[in-house]
Amino acid sequence: MSPQIDADSVPDRCLSFTVRSSWGHFKRVGRSVTKQTYRIPPRTTIAGMLAAIVGADRDSYYDVFGADNAAIAITPLSDLRTINIPTVGVGTDPGQDVTTKVGNYYSTYNLTYQDTTKDRQLHAYEVLADPAYRIDVALEDEAFYTDLREHLTSGTSVYPPSLGKSEYLATIEDVRSGQSPGRIENDTTIDVDSIVPGSLSDAIPQGGVTYGIERSPAVMEQDGGGRRTTRFDDYVYTQQAENSVRIKADADPAPVSVGSRTVVFR
Repeated sequence: MSPQIDADSVPDRCLSFTVRSSWGHFKRVGRSVTKQTYRIPPRTTIAGMLAAIVGADRDSYYDVFGADNAAIAITPLSDLRTINIPTVGVGTDPGQDVTTKVGNYYSTYNLTYQDTTKDRQLHAYEVLADPAYRIDVALEDEAFYTDLREHLTSGTSVYPPSLGKSEYLATIEDVRSGQSPGRIENDTTIDVDSIVPGSLSDAIPQGGVTYGIERSPAVMEQDGGGRRTTRFDDYVYTQQAENSVRIKADADPAPVSVGSRTVVFR
């Protein structure tokens, strides 16, 4: 039986695992020159990674990770440190740097390929160094959830998981199934280990703790031959893994305990 998710996005059961890599890059929406990265993988990126593990076809899994039938919590396990890596590459704009001049007089086809005689273009990539995240996930789609649990617990995947770019291959560790999130009762404040959906005004300042905020894609739907984002989420996080986001006990997010951690699902 699949987990059930209540109105506060809190599931009665979930899967938990750690994903880590040497590098990570989650391209920010709207940036074109410098390829900046989100510090936290967007909810849609986690959905794509899990779909790759079970071998779901492109554009076939968006409904599985909807706003009401999926719950995901993301906890950074490493300090969020970035570096810039300059790269050079040949452009792929069909109107500029490719050619179809190939074959001979008798050819009945054209082959489009990159024109490697042109100057290379410089692109700077901002990447995360040694990123690691603890993922808690619950899905009401029983078939998908069962496949995902079997792949994670057996250490297999149809397509290799990665953190953003395909060359940043990731490892999956410490898989726990059947985790039971428990509501946290507190009268004053709660320290949350995971990222916290909401605005910066919901976080209580702490000495020596730096908060960061981001807005990233959260939910997608199929649109014609492609896909489109239907919801973006704002969330608060801390730069250092040992720090927590402190919120009021009566704030909108619903913190729960998963093992020894306090997380918020979204």
